Amino acid sequence: MRSTCLILAALMACTVAVAAPPDGAPAAAAPEGTRVPADEFWSDEPQLLITGVTLDPETRRLTINGQNFGGHRLPTVKLGALFLSLSRSTDNMLVTDPLPRALDVGTHLVTVVAGNDRTRFDVYSLVVGQQSAIIATAAQVRPNQVRILDSTGDVGWHTATAVGSDGNPLVAYLDYTNRDLKVIQCQDPSCGSASTHALDREGDQGWCNALVVGADGLPQIAYFDNTNKDLKFARCQDPECRVFQPQAIDTEGQVGQHVSLLLGSDGLPVISYYDKTRGDLKVAHCRDPDCTEVTHTVVDSAGNVGWYTSMAISAKGYPIISYFDVTRRDLKVAHCEDPACTSATVTVLDTGGVGLGTGIIVPDDGLPFIVYWDFFNDDLKLAHCANPECTKANVRVIDSTGAVGSNAAIALGRDGHPIIGYHDHTNSDLKVAYCEDPRCARVRISAPDTEASVGWHISIAIGADGLPIVSYYDETNGNLKFLHCGNPACSVTDD
Repeated sequence: MRSTCLILAALMACTVAVAAPPDGAPAAAAPEGTRVPADEFWSDEPQLLITGVTLDPETRRLTINGQNFGGHRLPTVKLGALFLSLSRSTDNMLVTDPLPRALDVGTHLVTVVAGNDRTRFDVYSLVVGQQSAIIATAAQVRPNQVRILDSTGDVGWHTATAVGSDGNPLVAYLDYTNRDLKVIQCQDPSCGSASTHALDREGDQGWCNALVVGADGLPQIAYFDNTNKDLKFARCQDPECRVFQPQAIDTEGQVGQHVSLLLGSDGLPVISYYDKTRGDLKVAHCRDPDCTEVTHTVVDSAGNVGWYTSMAISAKGYPIISYFDVTRRDLKVAHCEDPACTSATVTVLDTGGVGLGTGIIVPDDGLPFIVYWDFFNDDLKLAHCANPECTKANVRVIDSTGAVGSNAAIALGRDGHPIIGYHDHTNSDLKVAYCEDPRCARVRISAPDTEASVGWHISIAIGADGLPIVSYYDETNGNLKFLHCGNPACSVTDD
């Protein structure tokens, strides 16, 4: 395998579980409920019907079964007065994102409104019992599971991880041997079994991958075409992403490295990336789900900027982007003022050899966290923004033991605490830093994988079971590896 120095020179990936019931105690039963007859006068044909609602006490997701939920617009779901976002939507089933809190014992009304004219609705009475209402904040420490997902050739560069509509992980990555973009569809939350297929084999594909799953359950991928030096995008036509028609969405010069992808507040794809020809940070805002029409915006052109972009949705509902200023060697952040980022507030957050590799999340309080590598001191650092625009931030060192902090990636745990995956260069290990409080004043650090030189090209997400999942590259063996954490902190032992 090539040296770690060469890998650093290459483009890197552009980057609370519940307590188990006491012994002998019965598992928490799914809440029961009954339909509340809706006023059929207001219902157009076909009539929307809710046949059942269940609450998973571990994932805090509602599953709503019924008929005729479909339409050109996503259904609106309310729990009492609370609007719920959807992680999956089909004509006969809706799955919500995790509820923000545990439900109280009692009866809660679930309302679904659908139809292109929003005139179809139904209401269901969800009864929550004592066991389902109590969701613990502590989790039993179980063993972490480390697996080799692909060992055919030199594989596992530029990983991107998301959770599919079936609740199982998806991983996109570069097959360096064949220069192909590949995807693995896991068949269970820990990826004990999986199917692998190549998506794009036309030339040198699959660099700087970014992956999301839409509310319709279809994966979307943005990546760099190293043959034509273009930014490419594809919205898969099936949940396993076997039907896939990529298209180049920016071909002006050498563009499309250091990619980050998300779905904006309008539900449309937004991509941040680096324009190498001009040395600019750019954003592509798709004007339709398939990205056949795109608005391109130069967000920052002051010097050579736009490496290692990472995006999240700010409290204002617009993209916020962390990235590296190559000219000044600084960490910068751009807060967009509209969905297409045609106007943005750009701020230098940290200076002096910092920001090679960034990751950003926005928790419920709207104050972003940005993780990054201080390559001058070889430390892992974290900036906690003081306002939603991140014009000011409190910066602290998370780990300074040896040479650490490259390939950093961050996710927000179900408990509301940030969790960070990164590389320990001194020991050639994959490391994880878990914030023990929402402000990350206390940190627990572990090394879940110490076999050979591992922990390159990291991507981290939170699985459907509420536990962190990490995809990464094993440099020694040239393998794609996968970590399913046994607890929210990914601790090796119960310390």
